[in-house]
Amino acid sequence: PFVNQFQSRFVEFTGAKHALATSNCTTALHLSLLALGIGRGDKVVVPSFTYVATANSVEAAGATPVFCDIDLRTFCMDATELQKILAADGSREIKAVMPVNQFGLCADLPRIRALADEHGAKMVEDCACSFGALIDGRHSGTFGHAGCFSFHPRKAITTGEGGMVITDDADTAARVSTLRDHGASKSDRDRHGQKGSFFLPDFEVVGYNYRMTDFQGALGVAQMEKADTLLAARRAIAARYDEALSRFP
Repeated sequence: PFVNQFQSRFVEFTGAKHALATSNCTTALHLSLLALGIGRGDKVVVPSFTYVATANSVEAAGATPVFCDIDLRTFCMDATELQKILAADGSREIKAVMPVNQFGLCADLPRIRALADEHGAKMVEDCACSFGALIDGRHSGTFGHAGCFSFHPRKAITTGEGGMVITDDADTAARVSTLRDHGASKSDRDRHGQKGSFFLPDFEVVGYNYRMTDFQGALGVAQMEKADTLLAARRAIAARYDEALSRFP
């Protein structure tokens, strides 16, 4: 029940239609790729400067990472370099693009999504560092077909470990929900809340145990209650750096 409440709070905060809690952000990325049909033989564009988990999730899905250079002004994926990669010969195997919102700063998400759509690729946002980051009032993670967040101890909000997938697509949400729970046709919570709960559900696809515990869900609910305060404190610290460094070019 606490995981369910945490997911609901996350939907309210980000403006996404669906939120699904996972064991961490790496598993969130892995599930998102699988739910979007990315697998063996496919290629996924990732930035050349990021934490290893980004590329690891691509490898875990059986796909191959293709590295895109970054914009040195933002340290995020360079949309112009991405355009070159997508337009190059032999790019037909590229089935997804995974921009990372580095250090809390969003990549050029509108342009990256437009490029992905133009070339028939899916877009999965690695939002491990971008809880609370917005472009024109729109939360990071809502520009892609899916967005994935981290609740590692050094993130803006934390559940010790943990992750979240957000998406506006009901089918993608349903696939993520099934895949994170051993491929079950219904969740444990739904099963135990009905008569005959001792009957196991059907398992029609190969799945994983990527669920968040309810202990972590309770932490997540408490963190969401003070999310605005936590973000304001971080922004205040950033403002002090801006002021202190303002005289340097």
